[in-house]
Amino acid sequence: MGNSFGKNTGNVFRFSCAQMLKKKGFLVSTILIAIVIFATIVAIMAFSASDDDEEKEPTKEGKLIVCNETDFVCVDGGTLNTGDIATAIKEEMTDVKDIAVEWKDNAVIADEVKKAEEANDEPECFFAVLRKTDDGYGIYMVRPKNCSWSEGEVTTAGEAMVPVLKAYVERGIDPVMAIFVQLPTSSGTLVVGEDNSLAATFVKYLLPMISGMLVYFMVLSYGQDIARSVAAEKTSKLMEMMLTFVSPNALIFGKILAGFVMSVLQVLIWVTSGIGGYYVGSLIAKSINPNYTDVIAKAFASIRAVTGASAMTIVPVILSLLVLFLGLLLYYSIAGIGGSVVTKPEEIGSANAVITFPVLIFWLIGYMAAMSQNEATLTVCRYIPFAAPFTATAEILVGKISILNGALIALEMFVCTLLMVWIAGKIYRGLVLYSGEKLSIRKVFGVLRSK
Repeated sequence: MGNSFGKNTGNVFRFSCAQMLKKKGFLVSTILIAIVIFATIVAIMAFSASDDDEEKEPTKEGKLIVCNETDFVCVDGGTLNTGDIATAIKEEMTDVKDIAVEWKDNAVIADEVKKAEEANDEPECFFAVLRKTDDGYGIYMVRPKNCSWSEGEVTTAGEAMVPVLKAYVERGIDPVMAIFVQLPTSSGTLVVGEDNSLAATFVKYLLPMISGMLVYFMVLSYGQDIARSVAAEKTSKLMEMMLTFVSPNALIFGKILAGFVMSVLQVLIWVTSGIGGYYVGSLIAKSINPNYTDVIAKAFASIRAVTGASAMTIVPVILSLLVLFLGLLLYYSIAGIGGSVVTKPEEIGSANAVITFPVLIFWLIGYMAAMSQNEATLTVCRYIPFAAPFTATAEILVGKISILNGALIALEMFVCTLLMVWIAGKIYRGLVLYSGEKLSIRKVFGVLRSK
């Protein structure tokens, strides 16, 4: 029986895939979008290489105000001076032409930031606060809301200061301080206001929008196709004959699986075309300029500076794709349920509403939460299986969600998806030959409770 079910499901799956491949819309959209992705990436890299023929001189300028709350002593020409700090930052950040470092002892950071924001005449100004901690010394970077430096750039400047301060502490210490010096020096960033850099804008607004729209259109396209196909066959006069060869479960599972595999194949083709475009673009860029700057790698580095070191690495990429694919399978199962409850040919159009309504609601909630940066709503959406594909996919990719939490979200979605697939099969099997009066919710629950 098990082998028969598996064979029948495979037959339905292959037939449904063949039907999808025959559709011009599927082939055209897959090939056209793949070509656009490939050509766009190649063009970006080739253009950046031709634009990078001459090494660009650093142009960025900045002003760092160090608010000292420790026992450090800063004296020009001494063991700790502002010149060493400026040099360290310029060595770490090659695009910085000049940075002025001003040292203030016992300054109140809140007052200093307020002055900078009200004056608004030095947009390149940011702050470093030096404090003693339980484990050593701490450097806390503060970026005013009107600062022209991005959050990632401010963080990098703070990290460049760490070796200078460590070297200062290690000079001329007494035996009592020797143990203290062995403790680590820590750094952190406190951002006041919003980071308006291109990388921050991409992470906060563009990526959630792109990933959410991808899920939205994939689910509507394939989900509605599954719902219509299931409903059409269920109301067909040939249904009784079909059931003599194929079981109801094999019919519904085969169709859901076909839609899922074809959509996954489509996404993987687009991802592969992007990777191919990157490598071809790299070869073209090197032929134009052997010393070109890899703009794609630089963009990824900027995103990591804003979000974290794990952004856009292999594990988050795989995990985000897993959440995306599980979300598609989840909604395709709902589409199967929509097609299963249709009892008359004229009701086939209403099957689409079963999937359109939840997709639209959860996409809009996730989209609006991402646009408004409503962390409370985003946190809730991450752990709702129906909303997670529209929010968690992008957040995992850029490292906003840890690998552990991403794995928990994927596990939760996997369990929910299995449940929805089982419900779709149960309803379809129970109602496959139902042609009575208008179907009621009570009747559907009765089918689910039946053995």
